[in-house]
Parts: sequence; C-alpha cells; structure tokens
Amino acid sequence: MELATLLAFAVFVIVMTGTPGPGNLTFLAIGASSGYRTAFPVIVASMLGSLPLKLGVAYGLGHVMAAGGPIVTVFKVLSMAYMSYLAWRIVSLSVRPKGEVAPPSFWEGLLIHPLSPKTWAMNLVAFSTFAGNGLSVHENALILVSGFTLGGLFFHSLWALAGVSILALIGEGAVMRAITVVMAVAMLGATLWALVL
Repeated sequence: MELATLLAFAVFVIVMTGTPGPGNLTFLAIGASSGYRTAFPVIVASMLGSLPLKLGVAYGLGHVMAAGGPIVTVFKVLSMAYMSYLAWRIVSLSVRPKGEVAPPSFWEGLLIHPLSPKTWAMNLVAFSTFAGNGLSVHENALILVSGFTLGGLFFHSLWALAGVSILALIGEGAVMRAITVVMAVAMLGATLWALVL
C-alpha cells in the first residue's frame, strides 16, 4: 500500500472509530455507570466479535451486503433489536439500584460490532476504497483489519474513560441517570440513522 493511501486510511480509521456510534456510546455508558474495568472486557469482546465481520467483508461478504435484498432486511431487524436491547441494559444500569443489574457482559459485547450498521458501513467503504494497490486480498485484509482493530481498541477505551470522567465529575444521581438515558437514546438514534441511509 502506498504511503499516501496508508495515511488516508489512517485518517479514515481515526474518524470512523473515534466518532459516536453504537459501540462508542455503549462504552461511554458502561464507563460512566460501572467504570473502566467493567467496560474493558466488553471492548475486547467487541473487537473479537468484529473480526469475522471484517474478514467476511475482505473476502467477499461485502458484495452480498451491498447488493441488498432479504439478507440486508434481516440484518437491519436484528441490528435494531440488539441495539434496543443494549440501550435497555444501559438505562437499567443507571435507573435501578447499584448491584441489582449486571453491566453488559463479555458475551453481549461480541455482538456489538457484527450488528452495528456503522461498523458494516465503515468496513464496506474501507475495503472498497483502500484495498487494491497491487496487494493481494490477504495483504489488504491484514492491513485493514489491523488498522480497525487498533483504532477500535484505542478509541473505545477513550470513550469508556470519558464515561468514567463524567461519573467522577457529576457523581451518581438524577443528572447521571439523565445522561445515561440520553446516551442510550443517542445510540438508538445513531443505529436508526445508519440503517435508514
């Protein structure tokens, strides 16, 4: 991959993994309600869960999704259902008494990216825009998967730490509950927006 293409890809990764989406808003909410130690296993799970998606797109699944049809409709329904479930879990963490509700688990984290329309969109765009340049499919897959994995780990952690900072700044209580509800609604809004586009 040429240096200019690699730099353009790096900027793309920073923008896509660093901006709000279902994953980042989930990690912000977990960090704010339960701390970074609780958020980190879910972050790792989300990265592991995204690997089959990234590899699938690299090796041709992207063409199937781009073509539309019933499989995309099923994906949209599953995506909205799972993100609604995650939003409910996040709000429950904040509104119910401490310890009554467990934060999202490692296993729940595995599905965040495979069912996130933002993750699908950024992978489809990346593989159609930055792959090629005389490299084999395997080399392109390695570069693009590595870039998104490193970017995801870094920025998901930053969002979780931002949540921890919000909690430290305002503490628990009505304001924190309101912020958590707003984050959950924003996550659903981001998901719906991505599904409609």
